[in-house]
Amino acid sequence: MALTMPGAGVHDDVPDGRALAAQLAARIPIPTQLPVRHDSRRLTHLSKSSYELWCTCRDAWRRRYICGEREAQTGGMFLGSRVDDAVSDYYRHILEDGEPLPLDEVIHGYRNGWSEKLEAEQQHRGVVFDEFDEPTMLKIGVDAIKATFERLVPQLGMPVAVQRRVAFKLASGLDWWIEGYLDLEAQSVALDGEIVDEIVDYKVKGGEAISRDKADRDPQPSVYLTGRWLEGQPADRFAFAQALRPGKKRKTTSTSLVRTQRTVGQMRATLARFALAASEIVACYEQLGPDRPWGFAEPTHWKCSKKFCPHWASCAGGAGLWTPPPPHQHGGAQARLKCDG
Repeated sequence: MALTMPGAGVHDDVPDGRALAAQLAARIPIPTQLPVRHDSRRLTHLSKSSYELWCTCRDAWRRRYICGEREAQTGGMFLGSRVDDAVSDYYRHILEDGEPLPLDEVIHGYRNGWSEKLEAEQQHRGVVFDEFDEPTMLKIGVDAIKATFERLVPQLGMPVAVQRRVAFKLASGLDWWIEGYLDLEAQSVALDGEIVDEIVDYKVKGGEAISRDKADRDPQPSVYLTGRWLEGQPADRFAFAQALRPGKKRKTTSTSLVRTQRTVGQMRATLARFALAASEIVACYEQLGPDRPWGFAEPTHWKCSKKFCPHWASCAGGAGLWTPPPPHQHGGAQARLKCDG
């Protein structure tokens, strides 16, 4: 099965992805279909987030994407989405009307969107405001928007597209694809007069900022830059535009703009990783079925904890097999393992 990559590179120095991909297809078998979900519908695509979860914990992936166990959003997740909406509306207005929205109108739209989306989400999965209460999170979002427009927007180019879907298949004849949504595609003029094409992703983070070292290894730029490359419209770089909210790491809102690039070899590696992940997903489904565990995260990984995994309390690899030791006992040596069956 030969991989097909629609469109050759528009720049002379960008190799045609189709020729390179044919070599890859001979090394990694790619399943024609992904497994069937709990609702009898077949999975149709993988994404950056699903790939990351698969690499972190296979059983968390099974429970989410096969079994349909979806958790309530955290306040931080909800906040990030609403700020994303507000910044996207700003750039969308430029594309549609040719003029930017005043900041006060952006914030007004953010507040309205917050109320509407919160009401809808509470009727769906709910939102858990744990670190800060809802009014505080709303205000943190206003501060994040102000910081974004003061310190980040001036460093970004003019919008070309907003929230555009990018999707591609690894090979012809497949019933599934890889997809992602690009927050912003922008163009700017370099000092030498050359046009610079950039993909921008907005982040509102409570922890450490994404560093250049992490950005150089993060799968999100890899997937999105690969998607543009396969379209025949390669972007020059990817930027994380980060608003860093108050929390344990900092007392006030700050910002960070980190840019990264990918070589053709790195984009080919991205395709290989997704091909292998898809093969492993299908193998686990066929060998273990949808109801048995598929494998657990490394127990020292931050994700494998009560705080960051909604399945941890009932997971056989988390707390599911353990009974707490009596109050007078200490240490792992005296803890008892209780195994079902």
